Amino acid sequence: MQIDSLSDTDWHAALAKFSDIHYEQTALFGAGQRGETSSHLLATENGEPVFGARVGIYAVPVLNRGLALVRFGPFWRRADEPLDRERYKVAIQALIDEYCTRRKLYLIVRPRAHPDIYPIESETLTEMGLYPGETTELARYVVDSSLGEDEQRKSLGQQWRRNLKAALANNLDIQIGRSENDVARFQSVYAEMVDRKHLVYPGINLVDLMPQLTNLPDAMRMRVALAYHEGKPVAGLAFAVNGDVGYYVFGASNDIATELKAGYALQWSVLNWLRENSPVKWYELGGPGDPGIKQFKKGFAGKRGMLLPIQEFHYCPDMVARSVVTMLFVARNMRNTVQRWRRGN
Repeated sequence: MQIDSLSDTDWHAALAKFSDIHYEQTALFGAGQRGETSSHLLATENGEPVFGARVGIYAVPVLNRGLALVRFGPFWRRADEPLDRERYKVAIQALIDEYCTRRKLYLIVRPRAHPDIYPIESETLTEMGLYPGETTELARYVVDSSLGEDEQRKSLGQQWRRNLKAALANNLDIQIGRSENDVARFQSVYAEMVDRKHLVYPGINLVDLMPQLTNLPDAMRMRVALAYHEGKPVAGLAFAVNGDVGYYVFGASNDIATELKAGYALQWSVLNWLRENSPVKWYELGGPGDPGIKQFKKGFAGKRGMLLPIQEFHYCPDMVARSVVTMLFVARNMRNTVQRWRRGN
């Protein structure tokens, strides 16, 4: 077992060999952007990685107690091997041994949103004594990206289909790439949007990682879709094929894009790209968000997609760590309340 000893390059090379990749399990996302300390473990067999996890540590000084958070991990399904449920059990036990038993931390595991795999993982976590948390903020909309174009149109919500028709009539130029210019143009539209809407939320600056994300190994490389109107970028979408799931990662638009319904044309183009250039069955859109975003994602997921409920699972035999994490949760909830108030004013 290798613990907190791998370089970022070696970590990404190992992660790229799995089907259950998620950007939250990269060294980039786990590099302390949220005020946490990053930890990791990787198990190998005959020199080959068999499972691993990136873990965010929130510890209180002196007490040396706190939270160990696994976001959308561990990864355990090798891309070149059949599913082995026992391996997942071993991976979870390794997390318990390292972060609960040895470090006396409160462990939270957030499984990846995968309609076919999440039920297996959640059942296993429950069997191993982890219990589901009360949060309802982890649900994810997913689109069935394996459908043919005609089937996909029929699956769309009625209003979404109408808006797509209107968007396509605007003759937007949609381009998909991953060059430095593509990234810079997206970031420019994004920065303008953040300033215009006065956006404040955890992870808002993760978009700064795009240059590195577009240069990761092929199995998890980010791409950028840009919508041009009269030669100028008006909206953008950053997405990735991470193992066996496509992910919508970042989005940006200006006022002109809203009038042109550019978001509909962008998502439709990305979905077509996924069908033609990848084997993924599912395209994950993220959580519901505010009412407008929820309506958009619900209509896009359509009849053949879904809102997949996701729970996080908790484990902590140490009473001091339980008390510390309870205080951390109170502080987090207060912060979230303030941020929601700011967005509404």
